[in-house]
Amino acid sequence: MSKGYQRVELAANILIIIVALAFGGVLIQKYLLRETPTKQPERLRPVVGEKMNLSDVNLSGQTKTLILALQTTCHFCNESAPFYKRIVESVQNKNIKLIAVFPTGVEEGKAHLTELGLTNMEVKQSPLNEIQVSGTPTLILTNDKGEITDSWVGKLSPEKETEVLNKLNL
Repeated sequence: MSKGYQRVELAANILIIIVALAFGGVLIQKYLLRETPTKQPERLRPVVGEKMNLSDVNLSGQTKTLILALQTTCHFCNESAPFYKRIVESVQNKNIKLIAVFPTGVEEGKAHLTELGLTNMEVKQSPLNEIQVSGTPTLILTNDKGEITDSWVGKLSPEKETEVLNKLNL
């Protein structure tokens, strides 16, 4: 064998070893050293049949209570304001209580509702996770015992808006 052929063979063998080590490294990293994915926190959602946990609010005595979990910075909440206005107008002179819950202060919540043209609604402050809400807007309907009967999350389609109104018997 000539020296040139031996050099080419040596270079080829070195290249094969480098490729094999790289491939082995990729396999080891992909299958042996991969991190176990962290479990995503479960999304909070009001549970039908459970008592609504809203401090300083008596949910009994009303036939129904509709709780609107909102945030001042939530564009879906703001886009849903015309629907909420229809609800406010429809429940007048009915035994249905409306409560808007904001994670920020009560005064900030009242000012925001006024900007949206929503009045005649009780405003409360509560961290959203305490009322089992992880996203806004969330509507929670309770019965006269304060038990959750229904909930809706997000900006509602016209069909879901009709469903809410039907559940309120409006």
